[in-house]
Amino acid sequence: MMEAPFLTVSELRQEVERIFRRDHRSRLVALYGRGEAGEFELGGDRWRVVPTRCELDLRERLPRPADEASDGSVFLIDWVPDVLPLDVACRLAGGRLYHVARDARLAALFGARQLEQGLAGSALAKLFLAGGVAPPRKVQGLQLTHRVAWMSLLEARVRLPETALASPALLLAWAASNDGGPAFARQVENDDLWRNVRRELSEWLRADVGEAADVVWRAWERGLAVRLLEVLPLLEASGAAGDPFVAGQLAGQLAAWLPDLSAAVRGVESVLVQRGSLDAALPADRAGLLVALDRSQALAESAGLGSLTMASRRLPGGHRARERDLGRAAQAFLDDPSHERAAGVVAALGALEAHALDTHVRPEDHRSARRSVARIALWLAHREARAPSGTRWQPAVDLARQYAEEGGYVEWARQQLRGLRAAEETLISAARKLELEAARVQSDDHRTFAEAYVRWLASDKPGVGATPIENVGKQVIAPFLGGDRPRRLLVVLMDGMSHAAAAQLVTRLSIARRWGPIAWRPDGWEGVLPLPPVLAVAPTLTEISRGAFFAGKADPRFGDEGTDKDPARWKAHRAVARLLGEDAPPLFVRRDILSGHDLATDLRDAIEGTCPAVAVVVNAIDEDLKGSVQVAIDYSLAPVLPLEALLTAAEEGERVVLLVADHGHVLGDGTRPLEGRLGKGRPGGARWRALAADEMPEPDEVALPRTCWSPRGWDRVAVLWDPTVVNRATSYGAHGGLSLAEAVAPAILIAPDWLERAAPNDPGLAARPSPTPDWWELRARRATVRPEPTSAAKPASAAKPTPDQTVLFAPAPTESAAPAAPAAPALIVALSRSSVFQNQVAGLPAAEAERVLLWLSILVEAGGSLPAGEFAAAAGVRGHQVGGVVARMGVLNADGFAMVEHDHVGRRVVLQRSRLVQHYGIKE
Repeated sequence: MMEAPFLTVSELRQEVERIFRRDHRSRLVALYGRGEAGEFELGGDRWRVVPTRCELDLRERLPRPADEASDGSVFLIDWVPDVLPLDVACRLAGGRLYHVARDARLAALFGARQLEQGLAGSALAKLFLAGGVAPPRKVQGLQLTHRVAWMSLLEARVRLPETALASPALLLAWAASNDGGPAFARQVENDDLWRNVRRELSEWLRADVGEAADVVWRAWERGLAVRLLEVLPLLEASGAAGDPFVAGQLAGQLAAWLPDLSAAVRGVESVLVQRGSLDAALPADRAGLLVALDRSQALAESAGLGSLTMASRRLPGGHRARERDLGRAAQAFLDDPSHERAAGVVAALGALEAHALDTHVRPEDHRSARRSVARIALWLAHREARAPSGTRWQPAVDLARQYAEEGGYVEWARQQLRGLRAAEETLISAARKLELEAARVQSDDHRTFAEAYVRWLASDKPGVGATPIENVGKQVIAPFLGGDRPRRLLVVLMDGMSHAAAAQLVTRLSIARRWGPIAWRPDGWEGVLPLPPVLAVAPTLTEISRGAFFAGKADPRFGDEGTDKDPARWKAHRAVARLLGEDAPPLFVRRDILSGHDLATDLRDAIEGTCPAVAVVVNAIDEDLKGSVQVAIDYSLAPVLPLEALLTAAEEGERVVLLVADHGHVLGDGTRPLEGRLGKGRPGGARWRALAADEMPEPDEVALPRTCWSPRGWDRVAVLWDPTVVNRATSYGAHGGLSLAEAVAPAILIAPDWLERAAPNDPGLAARPSPTPDWWELRARRATVRPEPTSAAKPASAAKPTPDQTVLFAPAPTESAAPAAPAAPALIVALSRSSVFQNQVAGLPAAEAERVLLWLSILVEAGGSLPAGEFAAAAGVRGHQVGGVVARMGVLNADGFAMVEHDHVGRRVVLQRSRLVQHYGIKE
């Protein structure tokens, strides 16, 4: 006989109310069940609850007929299921023993009003009504469903959270962390009711959660959930490998790893190993994930299936294999440096970055170093071939322009390569060779530049395509401030900032503070960068080059005067004096900048004031150069605190910032000291030395003209062009020489991206994306020959030029040999001819405007919308770069409305065609 149900006071009250909906002569009720003695009220009457133990106990507790009162009594009887003695039954309401309806009891137990069809007659209902599990929580809503009942049972019995029943993968994640399955199975086997419940549970899991959920549950009951989780990455790898022999080996191992379950697991394999499911099943925390996958790796290796893991996008063996593949691709490029091999390096990097373990086992600095492997390969493969120069000094200008456009990124990539560690030896070896090859190629440029720079000095610094640093005030500051629009400028001279440091700083500012370059550029300048390259004064010492910047002229006497006179030089600067007048604020130097952790009051007041130009010298980078050679500084990660404070003040004062350097530097960790260069009292520094009248420079040096500064009593100065050597042991960085890294000084006009909205009538303040080289973004392009400047004189001889031996690859084929480009859509042609569009992109480099139109063409041809992945493929960028591409297309936006939008939820790129047509006045 099944045990009588335990009846709660609520159930008793509900059942008594149901019974007495009809009148009865007696107020004595007998109910089949168990319970506790007590009382309850119903309709203003008091009812007693009287449990009984046997017939004799019932007879003793029945009141005498004469003593029956208006109060009622409920007798609980669990010693007989149906028929009571006749003389007892005739005294009870209805003359019988009542059974509380199972559906009513179950609904009352959960606080529901009705049950889902079929639930009341289930073994699960019997288990709840028999008190086999703890009382459940009340349900939300009116109906008790099978799912709610099962979740209540499983939560109470095995502590299974509701979220684990959302999918087979989540159920497996729970099962692998819970070892109670075998104990649950033993209990089930020893109880008939629980066996029926188990059968119903299996049916419900298959129907409601999926066939795979039932397999997972069976594995949990057998204590094999952890093993199942270890096997699934191997099944995934087997599918990726596509090797029938390996797949057969794995199938043979499954029977040993998962006894009695191997066939069932193979039946639901496709569900369990699909990417989203397996990701959800594996631990979410890094430590747990690595432990789980290490166990899978060990399981495969113990069975002789280690090679299987090499095809896995998830297992450690697959990650190591992809790192080796990247190293082999880089080595293949070094062996045969072609465009195709460089693309192979990028593809191998993409495969490695797609590995699920990559971000878990490799820190960000390591991943950045790996990306630089591909970047250097692309740079070498697509490096521009230099056209023959029109004059003997023209290489100095051409190389300075090329270095300003991409040299800082090359130096940054090389700096990152030096940090590659803990990778596969194949990759580390290839990275070292790539860094050496990049240094070799750059070395030729440094020598050519230094020799041409000396000839440029001898030709009186012709200003064609480059700006001498002493002319920045006249050619940049004065034109920017002197127009018909009111502008304010903060000049921040970063002592010793190289182009690599500038690229890092601008990258950080664009991400952390949303600062970036603006559209303004000098009249007549058509380069890729907004400003022409700036050439420092040689020797590239702070006293000489900084003095020239603030004085507006290059004077060799500055080398003997120091920097104390810079404030007076700034006030006397002719171009600046015409703008600022006699009331111009002084130049703020190191001692004037900070007061505690904040800007000094005088400096803050000047920046927030009305003076058109305020100048500040920040020595943070120069001081870093004096640090240990063992410390590598990446300014994209480390903030320059004085600069951060100055930018905050500049935002409050609505100022554009001219970020400029007096010279650059070479990194000390890539240099070796030379012997005997500075002996016998010879003046000199790490990168320069004095020469007597009868001395000649060494092969790694050039001698500056006698019109340049030299120490008193000495004839000339020799400066090193080779960035890999120094005259004496150095620190983190050194300067004074004539390499491109030292002599080409960064100069960038930057502003917060909101400033253009504050001055809508000034297109020069419009924000522009920072122009980065294609290879830095891992985009392949064809090598091109830079055309000669039209203002440069033609060489006297028409002889065929000798091929440039420093160029790694031959120039690309001429345009006539290339296939004709497809015609642009009519909408794009009309847009490019629109005067509104031409005004909108004024100041934007022509190459950038063409790129925006190309991206726009992709959307037009696709009907105005594309999935983000397809758009990335068509645009030749990677998936994570789609947002950046859409941001660069923001040059088309107007009145706060975006012409192209990135739908992050729907993962699509969408063209707002009607807005585009309306704003630009296009007639379709």
